[in-house]
Amino acid sequence: MMIEKMNPSFQRHWRSMRFQLPTPIQERSFEPLLAGEDIVGLSPTGTGKTLAYALPLLEKIKTSGELQLVVLTPSQELGVQVGRVLEEWASLRDVKVQTLIGGASVKRQIENLKLKPEVVVGTPGRMLELANQRKLKLHTVKTVVLDEADYLLQPEHM
Repeated sequence: MMIEKMNPSFQRHWRSMRFQLPTPIQERSFEPLLAGEDIVGLSPTGTGKTLAYALPLLEKIKTSGELQLVVLTPSQELGVQVGRVLEEWASLRDVKVQTLIGGASVKRQIENLKLKPEVVVGTPGRMLELANQRKLKLHTVKTVVLDEADYLLQPEHM
């Protein structure tokens, strides 16, 4: 089962949150993501999709100060929500997470990028803006998550 395969600090936090068994999306995606496989995960709202990809992918992150994981979200609100979840769990492994969304101070986001996060969560527009300014360096990224890919891949978001 997925819980026994998690990092011990993740196991303790899982129990402290009073989570019981993993949801089907969490259980089915854990091993493939841990093995580096590509997946498409479909599941209704409220079934724990963020943790379904966050836990196995955070297991693989090395605390090296190199950006390794990018999570794209279609909205600022979802970016903040996903960022909070990732920060909570990543902090258990001393992994740094930064959220990059429009509507927030770009100057502050650029300053925070100097802290060398291993994980970045945000909206495509802001990430593209910072990448074009050469403030967000993507050459070390190993994994990209398209959260709500059905929205992100619509023509108006391209």
